[in-house]
This record gives sequence, C-alpha cells and structure tokens, in this order.
Amino acid sequence: MRDYGEIPGGKNELKFLLYPFYKFYPLKLWSKFRWWRKSKLTYLLPQLNYSKEWLTVIDRLGAPGDTLITSIVIQSIKTSYPTLKINCITAHPELIRLDPNIDTINEKETFYSFDSTYCELVARKEKSQNIIDHNMQRLGIRKYDYKAYFYLSEEEKLWAQNQTYQFKKPILAICTKSKEPVKNWPEANWAELIKNLKDKFSIIQLGDGKEPSFVGVFRYAGKLSMRESAAILSHSSYFIGPDSLLMHMANGLSIPSTIIFGGSRPIECFGYPDNINLYSKPHCAPCWIHHETESCNENFKCFNEISVNQVISSIKRVFLKV
Repeated sequence: MRDYGEIPGGKNELKFLLYPFYKFYPLKLWSKFRWWRKSKLTYLLPQLNYSKEWLTVIDRLGAPGDTLITSIVIQSIKTSYPTLKINCITAHPELIRLDPNIDTINEKETFYSFDSTYCELVARKEKSQNIIDHNMQRLGIRKYDYKAYFYLSEEEKLWAQNQTYQFKKPILAICTKSKEPVKNWPEANWAELIKNLKDKFSIIQLGDGKEPSFVGVFRYAGKLSMRESAAILSHSSYFIGPDSLLMHMANGLSIPSTIIFGGSRPIECFGYPDNINLYSKPHCAPCWIHHETESCNENFKCFNEISVNQVISSIKRVFLKV
C-alpha cells in the first residue's frame, strides 16, 4: 500500500484531478461530462471491474466511526467487484491503513468516485434502512454484509498483550461517552453497573480524555491513540458502550458487545446483528438529533427507560451463559 498523505483539496488540486483533459476541454463542460458518467456508475461497475479500473470512495461524513462504516462500504463493493482498485479519501486514514480491500488512501480523486454517506437517512429521520444497504442500493449492489473488520499489525497485537497481561480476571472494556449527548447513558447508571461487575471482571475504560472517572476501573481513556485503543480492545472478553467508534472497532475485532443505543438512532440502521443492542422507542424516537444544531427537549427519556439490570442481563446471556 502506498504512503498516506493529506486529504487532497483546494483549487490547486483541480488541474491534477483533470489532467490532461483540462488542457483540451472547457472545465465546466468536462465537469458536466464527468458527473454524467458518475451518475451511470451502477451500470459501469461491471465494466470497470473487468478492466481493473480505479474507483475512489470518499468518506463524506468524516467522523472516526464513519471511516469504519466507509470501510464496510468498500468491503461490500469488493465482494461484488473484486478486481476494482480502490482509493479511499478519509479524514482518519490511520484507522484503515492495513485494510487489504483498499489499494491507496488519500491519493488524488480518480475519474470515477462514490460518496459513502447516509445524509439522506438523517434528513428523513429514517427508522429502518441499514446504512450499508442505503449505499449499496445507490450502486445497484444487492449483496452486502453489515460486519466491520479492523486490522491490527503483529506489533500492535504484541504491544497490547504486554499491556494487558497483568489482568487476572476476564477483561470488560467500557466506553461511556459519545460526543453526541443524545447517545449517552447517565453516569450514575455506569457507576452502578461498574459496582455490580468489578468483582467478576477487570474493567478497562477506553475513549477520550472527556470520559468521566469511576471507581473500580483501569483508566486508559485519554491516554491512547485510536489504534492503541483498538489493540487493547482486541484482548477484551466483552465490550459495553454507546453507538460510537468503539462500537465499530469491537465489531471489527469480533468482540461480543452490548451497545446502549437509547432512541436517538434506530438499531435497524446502525446496530450490528452480532451485538445485543439496547434501545427504547418513546414517541420522539428516532430523533436523529445532532448536538451542534439541536438539543433534546424530552430529558433523554429514551435512556431513562434502559436499566442497569438490562445491561447486566445482556452480559449474562452472552458471556456468563446464565
């Protein structure tokens, strides 16, 4: 795989994107022609696959979790068209740098490109369509698997093994915060959950430096890179957290998980079928609230309906087998 530079962009990139065509055609005419051809991508993919052509897949939404969603989109494209060469443009190249389905990362956008996005689902407050199915329908692809894959190097695995050998009990990884308040279970519930589980597990806390502090956990939050967090997570027996990057990482590492969704995002859209996805559906769900433009007027009713006992029961069903 080639080196990973910054995301291309800006006016200075235009001549490289269109070279040598911009020398011979008016830019607006060429741009219209290119977008017209891209609109036919559904019909052109078999031909592009046969010719081993390039397709750029753009992670249009840009959050770390969306990078891993984009990798699932790419994986699904490659399942149907295995000889396509894929260039991925993303804000978080480190998360997918070892993905064997991706040939280059953050190279110049190729003639044919596709936006990995679910903005349409947000706009219409979708209740049931899976985010990968939404993208595959736009490409005319029927076969897809909503399963993440996260690839670690042998060095990363060895580092994580040396970090976690000290734990004598099964490792339970938790993350308690998303940047979206409407995805966050109350801190008091987390404190009670930890109190009930700390005798059975070595509980490690992952996430960023904004994670609250709890008694009875080994805190890695705010101390690790995203890849280091994934490496530590790979040694866990179970994961509990919100709809966030670590949810996608855990699924990509095949770690059994309980995900506390609440009601802001439908599990039908985001929930991995291998997980236990806890949700509630008050009259306001799904709200699809984004913290920068909206706020909850219902006092996070959807999370108040999910109890500590529900979370404990989910772990017993999957991990303790009782």
